Amino acid sequence: MPAALPQVKWAPVNAPLGSENCVLAAQSGRHSVRDYPGPLSIKTVTRGRVAWKIGRRDVWVDESTFLVLNDGEPYSMEIDTVEPVSTCCVFFKAGFVENVFRDLCRPDEHCLDDPEPHTTEVLFLNRLHIRTPALDGWMAGARNCLMRVSSQLRLEECYLGLAAELAVHSREMGKQLCAIPAVKPSTRSELLERVSRGREYLHACPGGTATLAGAARAPAMSPFHFQRTFKAALGMSPSRYVLGLRFTRAAQLLRAGTSITDAALSVGFSSSASFSTGFRQWSGMAPSKYAAQFRKISNARSG
Repeated sequence: MPAALPQVKWAPVNAPLGSENCVLAAQSGRHSVRDYPGPLSIKTVTRGRVAWKIGRRDVWVDESTFLVLNDGEPYSMEIDTVEPVSTCCVFFKAGFVENVFRDLCRPDEHCLDDPEPHTTEVLFLNRLHIRTPALDGWMAGARNCLMRVSSQLRLEECYLGLAAELAVHSREMGKQLCAIPAVKPSTRSELLERVSRGREYLHACPGGTATLAGAARAPAMSPFHFQRTFKAALGMSPSRYVLGLRFTRAAQLLRAGTSITDAALSVGFSSSASFSTGFRQWSGMAPSKYAAQFRKISNARSG
């Protein structure tokens, strides 16, 4: 079966990327971008899995993660699949996110006294992040505005909400930097960057196939040094982090109607019994109850 042709929607139409805030939603089985230095952007996948290439490394994004790319940072990506994948990306105009950061970091009276934006320079690590309900809500809102041709006011609110979410993740990165046991700030930054590369490896490995040696090899660290730094920065060991990724993926499958047995096998569990026990500890409810509760919520919304 040939790959599906691209179906792309974006707004505003005919606005060069970076000149205005823009949301782009696409569904395709075949698409490629080569060394494009785009504006500051958020990349999400709403169906399937896509790798964005940054420098020499592939960063895999799925339905549980999002990627932040810096302004002017070249990236490539290629989709060539039988089943179409769906993406939703937001591109910010120059200075927009930085100005939101500025207002978040100063008292209200200062915002009233000096309402005109003075761009504050902010640099993000090209990092994979776990999607949060707040970010999902703003991304869904932006996508809905695009698909339903909703009000411009609502779309602008979504852009502001997404910029504020980036500020939350930036603060979290600051906490991770402070948690790394190194004296020099430059060393802490380098270690966090390397841990991030190892973390990308963990996300790229399906099910339970990741190894500590492979995760340490990606950022050129020893397994002991990587494991120790990872735990200091993220507050958990790599193995516990991967277990969370597996249960997150299993939850997505259960919400999509996959059986408990098939969901367990898909994320690397050999038996549904061990999967059910772990899932209950992770989510607070049994897989069957989780799936039933999601169906109940979906039916109520559709009704």
